[in-house]
Formats: sequence, C-alpha cells, structure tokens
Amino acid sequence: MTILVSGSVAFDTIIGAVGTFKSQIIPDALDSFNMSLFAPTLRREYGGTAGNIAYNLALLGKAPEIIATVWEDAYEYIERLKHLGIETESIKVIPKTFSPQGYIIGDELNRQITAFHPGAMSVSGELSLRNTDYRFAIIAPDSREGMLNRLQECSNRKIFSIFDPGQAMGIFSGEELVKMVVQADLTIMNEYENEVFKGLTGKIFTDITKSYGKIGIVTLGEKGSRIILEETEIDIPTIFIHTPVDATGCGDAFRGGLLYGLSEGWDIEKSCKLGSILGGIKIEHIGGQNHTFTKETITTIGEREFGEKFFA
Repeated sequence: MTILVSGSVAFDTIIGAVGTFKSQIIPDALDSFNMSLFAPTLRREYGGTAGNIAYNLALLGKAPEIIATVWEDAYEYIERLKHLGIETESIKVIPKTFSPQGYIIGDELNRQITAFHPGAMSVSGELSLRNTDYRFAIIAPDSREGMLNRLQECSNRKIFSIFDPGQAMGIFSGEELVKMVVQADLTIMNEYENEVFKGLTGKIFTDITKSYGKIGIVTLGEKGSRIILEETEIDIPTIFIHTPVDATGCGDAFRGGLLYGLSEGWDIEKSCKLGSILGGIKIEHIGGQNHTFTKETITTIGEREFGEKFFA
C-alpha cells in the first residue's frame, strides 16, 4: 500500500529571536512598520512539507513516495531520504534554479514568521503521478499548478486525498479553494489558515466538508486539534510536553501520524491521537527532522495520555 506525499522538499533556515513578536509590534505604528529583531541563533535544516511528513512516516516503518521538484543542491537530501526508505523516483531535479528555501523566524513563545522561496517548486505542476497503486495521498503546500493537478489526479483515480493548503492558501482564488475542499476526502488547516480561508472564500471550510460528507480537521496548537464530521465534533488534546523547544515541523509530524493511522485502517480519532503524540515529540527537538521515536515509545505515551495502546 503506497502513500504519496506531494509538497516541498526544502531547506529551512531557522532564526531564533530574543523576546516576543507581540512586544515588538506597536499597533498604532503599523503604517510605518519596520521591526528589527536580535537573533542570536541560526541554523540550516532539512525541511519542506513533503520531506517532513515523509520523515515521520518513515520512522513509523512506512515507505512513502515523495513527488516534488528541487535543484542540484538537494542531491545529498535525496540520498538521505533514500537511506530512510522513502521512495524518491518522483523527485525531479530542475537545473538553473534553487531548491525551495524556507526562512523561519521564531520568538521565545514559539510563534513563527515564515518567508518561503519556491525556486524549483514553481514547475512542480509539470509532474504527474508515476504509479497507479497509491491508496492515500496528502497534497501539502506546493506550486499552484502542482497542487491543482495533484488533487485532480487523486480525484480521478479515487485515491483518498488530504488537502493541506497551509501557507499556499493565498495563491488560489476563493473559487479554487472551495473546489479543492470539495474534491478532497479530508481537509486540514490550523486556526490562522481557517481564518484566511474564510477571508478568501466567505465560507468556513468545515461547513463545506460537512455538507459534502467529508472530514475537516482544525489544528489548534497547544490546545490540540478538532475533528469535524457530519454529525459530530471530536476534540483531541495535546500530550504533556516537558520542554517545548521548536514548533517547526510540528504540523507535519501531526500529518504524518494522521496518514499512518488512516493507511492502517484506524479510525480518524485514533489517527489524530497518533498525530498529537508525534507533534508533541517533535516540539521538544530543534528542526523538522531531528526528532526520533520507536513504536514502543509511542505505545508508552499513548497509554499514559489516552489510555490506549497504539502498537501492541
């Protein structure tokens, strides 16, 4: 059973700023806004939505396939993915450009400001699905054409698809966003993205998913997540965190857990609980792909937090 992960394979430059964004912003001075931050920490990490999601799936023993476009500077990254057991045949190297680059500034409350340069990702719409045996797919932030084409291909082939617009929300029209939510089997957004969607479409995305018999998930940061079905809503709490260090990639870890559970035939609630565990493990580590875990670790946490065994 193959899982397709569509999105970016990128490098993240993560900058740690002193203080909080809120303390630096003066609402009455926004017309002349020019914020300067002191940032004593700087590092470069493997990242990108597709890379991060596939990484978490690989730690769980899955061998997902990534479909993405990169530049030649990503060869080492691709080899790393192969070593993890991730299928990379659908990652295409595009000459004379850059690999996608994310620039993430985080404050002391783990709030983040992200700037993203798409580079080679801009031509990801030229790719098409290599295999016909995908059962599950996530369409994470990518180029406009890449996301539109991938979701349409999944719809045509009856592949269970998760639509995850994330920071790519603004590259679509309101009409396109509504159509993509209708096409997907499950749509996931965080609270902020939910508000952006409402501003672009005039609609609440979970109202759309409910009316079409689809699944909606809103991630709520430290408050957990909420599953919205046709007849009910289910709140999933976060797990106990000793020391939150870095929120980069927590949403991708959650999505990795969600995809794993669904691909194993678990119900949506148990799948999201696994996602919550992975997100909690991730936030205690720097970067999107520096955490690790075993199924035994997850079972221990699952029994403690949810009274449930995930892996017997």
